[in-house]
Amino acid sequence: QTNIGLKFDLDMLTKGLKAGAFLSFDNYDYLQLSLSKVYPTYAIKTYRDFAGEEQIMYTQMKKTDVATSQSRKSTTLQQTLGWNAFAGYENTFNQKHDVSARLTYMYSKTTNQGVTQDIINANYALRLNYMYDRRYAVEADMALMGSNRFKPGNKYFFSTAGGLAWILSNEDFLKDNEYVNFLKLKTSAGILGYDRSTEHLLYERAWSQDGSFRFGTTNNGATAYYSTFVRAGNPNLKWERKYTLDYGVEIGLWHDKIYLKASAYDERTIDLITDYTIPSSTGFTSYKENMGKVKNTGVELELRARLYSDRNWLFQLYGSFARNKNTIIEISQAMRDYNKRVEELFSGYNPESSSDSKYAKTYLKYYEGASLTSIYGMKSLGISPTNGKEIYLRRNGDVTDVWSADEWTIIGDTAPKGQGSFGYTLSYKQLSMFASFLYTFGGDAYNNTLVSYVENADIKNDNVDKRVLLDRWQKPGDITTMKDIRDRNVTTGASSRFVQKNNTLQWSSLTMSYNFRPEQLKKLHLSGLRLSFTMNDLFYWSTIRQERGLDYPYSRSFNLTTNIIF
Repeated sequence: QTNIGLKFDLDMLTKGLKAGAFLSFDNYDYLQLSLSKVYPTYAIKTYRDFAGEEQIMYTQMKKTDVATSQSRKSTTLQQTLGWNAFAGYENTFNQKHDVSARLTYMYSKTTNQGVTQDIINANYALRLNYMYDRRYAVEADMALMGSNRFKPGNKYFFSTAGGLAWILSNEDFLKDNEYVNFLKLKTSAGILGYDRSTEHLLYERAWSQDGSFRFGTTNNGATAYYSTFVRAGNPNLKWERKYTLDYGVEIGLWHDKIYLKASAYDERTIDLITDYTIPSSTGFTSYKENMGKVKNTGVELELRARLYSDRNWLFQLYGSFARNKNTIIEISQAMRDYNKRVEELFSGYNPESSSDSKYAKTYLKYYEGASLTSIYGMKSLGISPTNGKEIYLRRNGDVTDVWSADEWTIIGDTAPKGQGSFGYTLSYKQLSMFASFLYTFGGDAYNNTLVSYVENADIKNDNVDKRVLLDRWQKPGDITTMKDIRDRNVTTGASSRFVQKNNTLQWSSLTMSYNFRPEQLKKLHLSGLRLSFTMNDLFYWSTIRQERGLDYPYSRSFNLTTNIIF
């Protein structure tokens, strides 16, 4: 990794004028080794001892050799070149007018070994700021963004944004307030563009050379290579556009012992770039498509509290909360086509005999007024104590024991009602401790594993847990959560019976560190020395039982870090 930068102070030309350029080059070589366990082998030989008895002797023929059991599985080379240049101006006039401007050019190119589709981004950005008397602020941003992920006619997008702020704590009526030391109201609006930062070009088809075969004899023949269709492109794809409006407040109390930041936003996304699913008979299963209009509204809160501090001790808490709701405003023709393909997928379903596991899954569908995170299926009233069959509620209010994809409705939503983080910082002199926790609540999850490996378990070929037998309906009058085991060969369709509340709490990290004192550094001839020990993913809790096959990203790690400043 290499970083080179130059920064120029051009006050000799114009006071407040600055310029700079930075170049970065990253070279990553990922080596993956495979380790195969080689067990020792023995030869069996018989012989007769002095008493004439036949004995067996084992002679080791091959020993375990871990070093030679490792082989290079794959090597991936990734190179990233970045270039950033800017020119800026900043000045104050008459002690009341603060003016600043910054023009920036950013370029990046990522090259992957064996991939011809190099990713290039180039952006030109201009930011203008003005503040009057440290009370009223105005900001304007403009950017021309370029990405080679789109075809030449759609490569560029022009983005604009602006903001206003009023710092009330600098007004005369709050300037000397003993409780409120900082109070700011702000609002902003803009049009932003996104290319979804994919690792490939969105408009080109991609092929992969997978192997070869030979014609003719060994000494007199020819080799032919064949390729596989990997990915479909969409030459009509455009930048995803987002229209945003947000407003908020920041407040500091008692000399920032308590700091609160609150904001609300309203976003409209047009031409959302989404994976569009198509039949696998075409050679691939999806491609990128611009799909309709989506609205996102939400709130974000951030709180910091310094509960105690003196010359040796510091103890402070922090917390954050976020809530987002998205609604589909308008669906595109591609979304309508996708809905039809989902319905066609269930056209062959027979509630008396179908056993294909694909019928047990829930699929996303697009409807105006619904959410992108909605879960679809039939509403369930539970298992009938009379005959062990599941009872469903149709959309018209009728009750039935026949599952049908035509009766799908929204049965849950994976978006949480709230999510965020909290933690604390505790320090004593040079020793400090930092802990961070993450939480979510109010969201739903569809426990497809419970359907596939418990209700529809293959008891002939798979290992199963006791719920497959004990939690089943067995005789009239049983109150259970699972259908009659005699119906296990008929696939259970998506229903609200398997939607569960997904509340989680995770202790994400704990860091302990020690900063050496100046007198200690002087003996070591150093300017700074810090030792840190970090543990990640210490604890995970969820209201959903961890079923086999569910995705729980949980990887505990320990890191020891030394920071040295000469």
